Amino acid sequence: MAKNNKKTIAIAPVDPAQFQSVAYKGAVPLRAFLGWVVLVVAAALIVGSLAASLLVNQRLSQLVQDTATRVELQAQGRVSTLAEWANGASALGKNIEDAEIVKIFASESGRAETGAASVAPDGVINAVMAQKPYMEALFNEFVERNSLQGAQLVLPSGQILLSAGIVPEALGADRAVVQDVVKQAKGQLRPLRAVQAGENSMLVMDVVRPVMALGDNDQGPVVAVLWYTMPVGDKLAELVAATRLDREGERTALIQYNGEKSDVVGRTVLAPLNESYMDIENRLGAGGDAVRVVQRSLVDGKAVFATVRPIKGTPFALLQEYVARDALGIMVLYKPGIYLIVSLLVVILGALMLALTLHLMGQRNRTRVKLLGQTMEALVRVVEARDAYLSGHHDRVARTAVQVGNKLNLSVGERATLYYAAQLSSVGRMLVPRGVLSKKSKLSDAERAELEQHINQAVEILGDIEFDLPIVPVISQMYERIDGTGHPLGLKAAQLSRMAKVLGACDAFVAMTSDRAHRKAMTKAEALKAMNGGAFDADVVAALK
Repeated sequence: MAKNNKKTIAIAPVDPAQFQSVAYKGAVPLRAFLGWVVLVVAAALIVGSLAASLLVNQRLSQLVQDTATRVELQAQGRVSTLAEWANGASALGKNIEDAEIVKIFASESGRAETGAASVAPDGVINAVMAQKPYMEALFNEFVERNSLQGAQLVLPSGQILLSAGIVPEALGADRAVVQDVVKQAKGQLRPLRAVQAGENSMLVMDVVRPVMALGDNDQGPVVAVLWYTMPVGDKLAELVAATRLDREGERTALIQYNGEKSDVVGRTVLAPLNESYMDIENRLGAGGDAVRVVQRSLVDGKAVFATVRPIKGTPFALLQEYVARDALGIMVLYKPGIYLIVSLLVVILGALMLALTLHLMGQRNRTRVKLLGQTMEALVRVVEARDAYLSGHHDRVARTAVQVGNKLNLSVGERATLYYAAQLSSVGRMLVPRGVLSKKSKLSDAERAELEQHINQAVEILGDIEFDLPIVPVISQMYERIDGTGHPLGLKAAQLSRMAKVLGACDAFVAMTSDRAHRKAMTKAEALKAMNGGAFDADVVAALK
């Protein structure tokens, strides 16, 4: 037999760092034109700087004015909504305070307390007093229907005639509230209180309403006070919450003021402020020029356009803010846009130069890619002609590798490298004896070594071809495995490039799921299961699935 004189080609380990940045060499000439283009653009910006600055300042002034107007209009609308809600809360107990039986019961109870003679017949008085159980039921129904914490009917002296639900501590501790309502004959919305409801905290508001003596025009003296406590945290949060018409950065808060003390009203808590309401109002004003000045937010200290407006008849004020960064955010785009427009003529010149450069480069790259494609197709046809089982193998590997590259978010250059490397990876098989390629039984160790030598042959054949991509280094590593069981050098995970891991896994997967001379094709599930043994990168196998 003739002695085999084929030489073994030693492949030096490839530095993985060369795979980290993959780009077409054809793009490099662009740098030669970049400096000149930058100079042209810079000149355009300098020429238009004065005009652009004037336009930007005018736009900023108009934007500030529009923002202030919007903040004022939003505040007016929200104040109207909250005032309407406050009126509704005050009118909640109107049916009770206007009921004749309640007026008579309160009047007669007050007379009994002071020892004054009744003006009503005894039969009427007795009939009314006999209705106390009914009125107690009426109060209980009033509390349940309106989801109140409690409701009380109180004499001017502070004595509680009727009660349902929880009696607030303020009712016993602050008799001045009752006396003030009696004196003024006018209802009050008391400042919010934070109370415990089981394990949770909630905000409640006390509404105190006068019950007038029964008279022709219902204008008689106050004979009792209706005091009811209602949970308001969720409702107030809903009223000040952002709507679909609000812009990003627009927000509304409710401030409660009580003398020198002021708080921001949350859903379940009151957050104290460091400023009194008087100071807040002096600083923010109620519209006008004050809104056009960027202020420090009372809520989180951000720079905002803001106004504060009291809600008539309540201890509340509405704080309307628009975060300056969001309100003026358009200037981030507007300012460079103005400079761009002013410099348009010169920039167009630079763009035309760049377009010409890219066109010439594209022509060059298309020519190189066309030549590479023709060369690749010719080599693949020769390889696949020698082994019928390889027909279409390289195209399937190339497409699979590109799809896996998409899943792994590889760059365009990396995916192009995978595609071409897959097509050219078996050119070394042209030098492998046909008998080894088509043998239907298991290969001997010598035959397997000879078959594995094709990767070295491929590197030798392709080594002198100038590619714009690291195709040859990827091919040289595609049969290496991350556990070191591959060939020709037995490299491990840290020594392999990401592209080599992808190409090796895709080549193995397509080979396993295809018929070969010595075996039938595996199913995809069987192939994927076999690839989970540790030889292939887990992320790549996952992407294959």
